[in-house]
Amino acid sequence: MLPSAITNAIEALSDLPGIGSRSAERLIFSLLKNESGLDKKIAQSIGSLRENIRECNDCHHFCEREKCLVCENPNRDARTICVIETPMDLVALERTHEFRGRYHVLHGVISPMNKVRPEDLRINTFFNRVQNNPDIEEVILAMSGNVEGDATSLYLSEKLPKFFTGKITRLARGIPSGGDLDYLDAGTLSRAICERREF
Repeated sequence: MLPSAITNAIEALSDLPGIGSRSAERLIFSLLKNESGLDKKIAQSIGSLRENIRECNDCHHFCEREKCLVCENPNRDARTICVIETPMDLVALERTHEFRGRYHVLHGVISPMNKVRPEDLRINTFFNRVQNNPDIEEVILAMSGNVEGDATSLYLSEKLPKFFTGKITRLARGIPSGGDLDYLDAGTLSRAICERREF
């Protein structure tokens, strides 16, 4: 039997995606063995996340000020917006060094099974953004290659013409069916960006 403090910590870590109960156990026992104060360092860092991190006013990526580093960068091409599901997708695309435009993070995908509707995502702010910015020339729909990603891309491509008259493209299908962007290697993502096609 384990003390309740250890059990609670294991259960809390197990709630994170990708961490099962066995992995959580190993991590907790590793922290208990560690004498360098790693547990306190992790607790302080995670505790300050909610206080210090917010969503960018423009693209909804995570940041510490009103705008994220991408939106603040004057060298980024404001004429092209890449619509993505999560901040992790932004990190994955930035690793390719191919895309020099800006982003819009939806924070999810439309999923009737999970009761996620368009209004639950950052879709309306995206439509407002393109409608109020006539300099935008291209919107890239960079959703994952699964059913929900395809449904979200289809929804956006059907609604966008009401707010935007420019080019709508999607990533090339070098992306495997069902694949999430943040799990793909930089080479595959680079090709997908470079070979994007009109929706």
